[in-house]
Amino acid sequence: MGEKKILFMFLRPPFGNIYYTEGLRAVVGMMSGLDEHKVTCLYLGDGAFYSLKNRYKEDTKGYLNTLEKFGELNLNVEKESLDELGISKDEVDPMFKVVSRDEVADMIKECDIAYDF
Repeated sequence: MGEKKILFMFLRPPFGNIYYTEGLRAVVGMMSGLDEHKVTCLYLGDGAFYSLKNRYKEDTKGYLNTLEKFGELNLNVEKESLDELGISKDEVDPMFKVVSRDEVADMIKECDIAYDF
């Protein structure tokens, strides 16, 4: 299949559902395959809540540790979503890169495959 740019977008809040957990499980599965894909995770809308320091990571700690072992902890959160939710950059976990809406548009344009959770 060859290398693909794959974008996982997390749009739902990390509470009251399993989408954020299942999404990260899918990311790990994609990274574990024989093909070496470039995988990017993007949190926007209510999904940006997941970027808060010391919050909502209990169920996904194992997946995050696995991604870190792969050397591919490529987590991004949209600045405009943070602003809309009243979350300051100081509240964002340092494992996340804060990106602009224009950068989000570029990520979407440049990916070969996009999944949303």
